[in-house]
Amino acid sequence: MGWWNKLTQKLGINKKEQDVVTEKEKATARGEPFVKVVEVNIDPENPGQGYFELDWNQLFVKQLLEAGYSGMDEEEIIDSWFTNLCRGIAEDVNNA
Repeated sequence: MGWWNKLTQKLGINKKEQDVVTEKEKATARGEPFVKVVEVNIDPENPGQGYFELDWNQLFVKQLLEAGYSGMDEEEIIDSWFTNLCRGIAEDVNNA
């Protein structure tokens, strides 16, 4: 491998999709929004309490901003979307 290829590989420049490791990086390399539930943690003593850990890319945040979501930072934007999503699912269940 030549010095240029070594340098660009080390800097992550011109990364090919097959060199990308995570689903998030693959989606980002394809120019696609990405969001995934990484972990669900439910309190066994109180099942109404817990949290979801999410992972996302900048393209997903951009998509949410374009859809009208807002917040002071990415976490607030994602939280607003996720809260809205959960509320919609709960309403669908209640109306079924």
